[in-house]
Amino acid sequence: MKKRSFTLIETIVVVAVIGITMPVLFVIIFALMRQQVKIYRLSQIKREGDYLINQMENTIKDNAMTIHSGTPPTDLNIVCKDALSSYSSNSSLYFFDKNNNWFGYLFQTESYTIASASAFPYEPLTSSKILVSAFTISCVRNSIYSSAIILLSFDVCFDTGAGECTSTRPEETSSIHYQTRIKLRNF
Repeated sequence: MKKRSFTLIETIVVVAVIGITMPVLFVIIFALMRQQVKIYRLSQIKREGDYLINQMENTIKDNAMTIHSGTPPTDLNIVCKDALSSYSSNSSLYFFDKNNNWFGYLFQTESYTIASASAFPYEPLTSSKILVSAFTISCVRNSIYSSAIILLSFDVCFDTGAGECTSTRPEETSSIHYQTRIKLRNF
């Protein structure tokens, strides 16, 4: 009985086929991994951005009685109490609820987070991997018979390192813009 073995030509052909297919497989695998990173980051910012906008919207809509431009909220810094009035801020607005407790949201530029301002120290509402930018909060009141409307706008992005959202690799950058109008119920 004769032993069957590979010839040198057969071995070279197999090595060449493997050499051609392996880079193609690696390119496909790395492309899939980059897409998974992008999907993961988008899901993170979507989850935290949705939580942030919903938490702020529900708390303001259900509890706010008066709107204030400074802390501590006093009768001297009430805004949007008159018809055709408005106020805009890039950092914060504060509110009194029906129990005369105040709350608000403070945009902290050093950490790019939005924090609940009713507790000290301020409690961040986003994780350390999520950055908030272009934050504006404002109020407007169109007539004496209408409630004030709070306008919220901000961008949420994934921190790619060193507190910034930019990167040379496009799969690492993810951001979503949030904007809403909140009509106060108790105003």
